[in-house]
Amino acid sequence: MYTARERNSGCNVPDKYHWYPVLRKKDARLSENGLLPEQRESTWNKLHNHLFSYQNTFLGFQVNQSFDSERAKPFLDVALNNCGDPFSPSSQYATNTKVMECAVLDYFAKLWGIQQSDASNEEERAYWGYITSNGSSEGNLLALFNARDYLAGMPLNDHIVDPDSSKSPNRGDLDTNETRPIWEDNGHSVVNRSNNPRMNAYVSSHDHHTENVPLVKDNPNNFIPIVFLAEESYHGFEKALRVLQMKTFRDIGSGNFPCPLKYPDDYPSSFNDEFLDQNGWPRAVPVETDGSISIPCLVKLVTAFVSRGFPPLVVFTCGTTFKGANDNPQAAISELVPILKEHGMYERRVYSPEHPTKSDTRNGFWFHVDGALGGAHLRFLEMAINQGLVHNMFPNVFPVFDFRIPEVKSIAMSLHKWFGCPVPAAVFMMRKKDQVKPPNNPLYIGGLDSTLSGSRGGHSVLVMWDLLSKKSYDDFKEIAVSGVQMLAFSLKKLQELQKELSLDLWLSHAPGSLFVYFRQPREDIVLRYSLGSEPMKVKTVDGTFEQRIYSHICLMPHVTKNLVLRFIEELRGPGAFPIQN
Repeated sequence: MYTARERNSGCNVPDKYHWYPVLRKKDARLSENGLLPEQRESTWNKLHNHLFSYQNTFLGFQVNQSFDSERAKPFLDVALNNCGDPFSPSSQYATNTKVMECAVLDYFAKLWGIQQSDASNEEERAYWGYITSNGSSEGNLLALFNARDYLAGMPLNDHIVDPDSSKSPNRGDLDTNETRPIWEDNGHSVVNRSNNPRMNAYVSSHDHHTENVPLVKDNPNNFIPIVFLAEESYHGFEKALRVLQMKTFRDIGSGNFPCPLKYPDDYPSSFNDEFLDQNGWPRAVPVETDGSISIPCLVKLVTAFVSRGFPPLVVFTCGTTFKGANDNPQAAISELVPILKEHGMYERRVYSPEHPTKSDTRNGFWFHVDGALGGAHLRFLEMAINQGLVHNMFPNVFPVFDFRIPEVKSIAMSLHKWFGCPVPAAVFMMRKKDQVKPPNNPLYIGGLDSTLSGSRGGHSVLVMWDLLSKKSYDDFKEIAVSGVQMLAFSLKKLQELQKELSLDLWLSHAPGSLFVYFRQPREDIVLRYSLGSEPMKVKTVDGTFEQRIYSHICLMPHVTKNLVLRFIEELRGPGAFPIQN
């Protein structure tokens, strides 16, 4: 490890930008005999100076560095653990903050339109969810997990058995070919047609099929969810799909049937054909130039699979990782619903493996919203726009994303990003009626084992409860408007710098985003301001694609005009933008 001064030697960096020494591994090395008091104090001081110097110039990641955890500090001396379901009636682990966790969840249930008022009992509560200990990545993983089993016909937690069992399948008609996996349930041998253990064997559409669409029985595709991710979707989804052994549309379609998208006619103008495989399939749903999902491409891809009996699992994003782009779930879903109804996927009757002669009616789709960033500020920005506090910066209608859309099933939103929290945490929320039955109900944790993680930290709940108890909707609307103003200020200053330097900085900004991305500056500047960076292939005016490396700044609530001006001043210096090969 080197100090910032050593790293920047030869870069002609002004002295006022030299930083405290980086805490080195040897400075923190422990001993079997413990450390002397002066050694411990030296390490703590170096760590403090290092972290606070970088916190003061934190510009490049979507994390709010301005939060107040003072009220929660006394509870750091208590080992809090919110293990188990937050709505379990009892818990043997008494030092938990589940009461406050449920209050925070109720707040977001009303904000996102799934609950109009606080539920007085379990029957009135329309949602289920919890506060994660690992950010939205955990919420996204649980959404995929529940969606997989929901679409595969597994029993629901809030199971309502269809009273009309006369439409149950005739078991004599089921294929019992021994080459297909078979499992035993209540003494019956049931064929598993999805090639996955304990998956349902039969489905019929319910109410929404038409005479010219055949009632499909025993279609082997009926319980194989197909995942639709966009090019700009969070990179962690690929890992989640590997863990859950789920397949994307390209995994299933490529080599088995022609891609419904024809290049270049069906693709956005910014699409690079290098992303097509040998069979002409894109690796993910293409995106528009601003980074939002291409709705025409999504509709054609989903149609190709729904028409073959596959249930779709679509992930929308509010605030993509690098560009901060916002998908428009409402617009996309409004085009997908007629297709789902046409092919008997909007609602379908599912025969439960636990009750082979009984059924329930559920949807044949799952729409999840990864709102790690946008799930927080977009709702307040929408309120501000509706009240005329700020102009509508979206070219079309505002991208409504939440449970006001009846077909949205689940949302994950990080608490440490826009709101601010000292530790990673997130809200995961879904419709209670769609929750798959948890595997067990252990007495040890006092309720259903429904959360993805076992132990869950209880301190982030306290920080968030304190914040939400001190600020009103009007306060958050004001913060959202300030973010728009800070974005406009920063973009203007960068445009002025571009003109001053007579250098194309490749300035870009997605509508409604809190990010500005531009030509990557010198390495020491990237490190000093914690600038997230990413390579991109960008289509130039002559139609060719050019490899570029971009950096971005994130105008989170802690960012001030002085910090932006300080950053611009450093970009103004000689050699701030090296030539990219």
